[in-house]
Amino acid sequence: SVATSLRVDAIRSVYGVSVARNLMKIEASDNDPTSSVFKMDGFISNSNYVAKKITMVLFINDRLVECTALKRAVEIVYAATLPKASKPFIYMSIVLPFEHVDVNVHPTKREVSLLNQEVIIEKIQSVVESKLRDSNEARTFQEQTVRPSPSPPVGTSKDSQLNPSPFGSRSQKVPEHKLVRTDSLDPAGRLHAYLRVKSPSHLEKDSDMTAVRSSVRQRRNPKETADLTSIQELTSEIDSNCHSGLLDIVRHCTYVGMADDVFALLQHKTHLYLADVVNLSKELMYQQALRRFSHFNAIQLSDPAPLPELIMLALKEEDIDPECNENDDPKTKIAEMTTELLKKKAELLDEYFCIHIDTHGN
Repeated sequence: SVATSLRVDAIRSVYGVSVARNLMKIEASDNDPTSSVFKMDGFISNSNYVAKKITMVLFINDRLVECTALKRAVEIVYAATLPKASKPFIYMSIVLPFEHVDVNVHPTKREVSLLNQEVIIEKIQSVVESKLRDSNEARTFQEQTVRPSPSPPVGTSKDSQLNPSPFGSRSQKVPEHKLVRTDSLDPAGRLHAYLRVKSPSHLEKDSDMTAVRSSVRQRRNPKETADLTSIQELTSEIDSNCHSGLLDIVRHCTYVGMADDVFALLQHKTHLYLADVVNLSKELMYQQALRRFSHFNAIQLSDPAPLPELIMLALKEEDIDPECNENDDPKTKIAEMTTELLKKKAELLDEYFCIHIDTHGN
C-alpha cells in the first residue's frame, strides 16, 4: 500500500472500501506485571459488515503473525453478540515486551503464543464485546423499493366477492399443534421425513437391526442393583443430587441438531436449550456404569479378540501423526505389560463387568 499515516487508508487500499467504511476503532491495555503487560489498538468491523469468512490481520511488535486462540476468541464474541456479522474483519496491533512472545510454536515462526495469553485475550474480548454492544444500536439497513404488482381486471374474479378482505387468510387461527416446532412423543421435526423409501432388502436388514437393538437394550437394563455397599452409596448420592427440572428436560426433550463441536440444540416444550454433549455423555456413562455394576451381560464374540492387538490399536489411535513409521517397540512392551496385568485381574473383571479373559489373553 502507499505510505500513509492513517491505517484506515492502508486497509482501504488493500481490502476495499466496503471493509474500511464499516470499521470501528478499538483500544485495550494493561500494565500490571502480576497479570499482563500489553497495549493493543486496531479496528474491528461493525454490525453492518457481513462476510463469508473471518479476516484477521494481527501485528505483534510490528510483525505480521497469527494467534489462533485470539482469533477464535474474537470470533466467539461476534457469534454471541452479532450473529449476522459473525465473520468479522479484525485488524490489531499488539505491543508487549519481546520476552513475553514465544515464536517457536510453528516451524515458520508465523504462529505465536503469548505469556499470560488467557488474561490478555480475556481483556481484549471484553473490550470487543462492549464495543459491539454499543455499535448494535446504530445498525443501518438498506431499503429496496417494491414495484406495485399489476392489478387484476375489475369485476372478472369471483374470488374477490367471496373474500372481500385482502388480509382474510391471515386472520385464520393457527392450529395449536403447529405452535411448537416438535413434540417429543411425535418427532415430526426430525430428519426421518426426508429419508428415501427403502427397498424390501433394506427392510429385512432393518428388522434384523431391530432384533439386535432389542437384545442390547435387554442387556442394558438389569432389574437388580449391585449388592456392594460402595456402589449403593454412590448411587444414592446421585439420586439425592438429582434435579427434577433437568431430569424432565432430558427425559422428554427432542434433539434438533449440533450447534458446534460441543453443544447440541434440544427442544423441550416451547424452550430451546444448548446442551454440553461432552459433559452430559460423561455423566450419563458414569451413572449407567454404576447402575449396571456387576450385572453386565456378556456379548459373545465369534472369534475372541486378542488383548495385545486391541491395546496396540488404542495406542496407535493416540498418535498425532498416524503416518509416522517410528519404532513400535515401546508400544509393544506396553501392550504386553497391560495384557499381563489384565490377565491377573481376570476374576475381578469377570465378576464386575462380565468381561471374560482366558489364559492366552483373549
